[in-house]
Amino acid sequence: MTTPDLRGGAGPADTVFHAGRMVPADQAALRVDSMALRYGLSVFEGVRLYRRADGGLRPWLLAQHVERLRSSMDAMRLPDPGVDRLADIVDELTERNGLTDDAYCRISVSADGPGLIDAPVRSALTVTVRPMGRKRWLAGAEGMRLNVSRWQRPSAAVLPTHAKSISQYAGSRVALMEAKAAGYDGCLLTTPEGHVAEAPTATLCTVHDGVLTTPPLSDGVLPGVTRAWVLAVCRTLGIPAAPSVIDAERLRDADEAFLCGTGLEFAAVRAIDTAELPAWSAPPVTGRIVDRYFAEVRGDAPATDVSWSPVD
Repeated sequence: MTTPDLRGGAGPADTVFHAGRMVPADQAALRVDSMALRYGLSVFEGVRLYRRADGGLRPWLLAQHVERLRSSMDAMRLPDPGVDRLADIVDELTERNGLTDDAYCRISVSADGPGLIDAPVRSALTVTVRPMGRKRWLAGAEGMRLNVSRWQRPSAAVLPTHAKSISQYAGSRVALMEAKAAGYDGCLLTTPEGHVAEAPTATLCTVHDGVLTTPPLSDGVLPGVTRAWVLAVCRTLGIPAAPSVIDAERLRDADEAFLCGTGLEFAAVRAIDTAELPAWSAPPVTGRIVDRYFAEVRGDAPATDVSWSPVD
């Protein structure tokens, strides 16, 4: 696996888009009595922007992220604040903030008006674009040590699990903080049936004898855009891949495993609980996928055709 180059870095954005206007970041605010703050009524997307081989900075899989955003808005009964303008908004923010290297765009649709839980909703669209390079797992070729958490991913009978809603992340944060306090780098949530579901902010993929599996959407995992790309690119690369139920015992017996997501990109899993995976330091399947990913986002390889869907 080729370690990708480090690009971007931390730093505040000067200008953001909020509620129909370009404004300084410190002037973008929701009402303190907004339904977003009172009830967690907000959905979001994260989109990577990559510097291409031709020097341009372009959003990656923006159309698929917008499709998922619309699905989340529908699920949470949030009216559309004009997400059809997102491509132009992202381009303008990139130019206004003078960004020329890898970046991360956060898109939020939030219930901005006051009211009780069943009040009519007014949505506000907020978009930020900030520099972001590689996380430590790719930058330093490190492997994550994860534990299988006692905390569960909510089922689809509890809330719309296909919606990327901020309200779903409170429990994930509790699980992550508990895992870190125990000395792990992260954790994996489970389902009510005892299956392994996902990490707090990323999709799990495992490899056994060259075959890639990832938990099925029927287990209530978030339908990730990067997950959809991984399954699609496996077809291009000739890697057998399919969604399949994963239990903790089978996970610990994997040859290799990785987490993937827009912000994280990719992170090899070194160990599950106390079981170290044999191929974690030079994972052949993970390496092919990561190399192809960066070839595509840089424009050095044809982009894989990716269809996002809330169901497998």
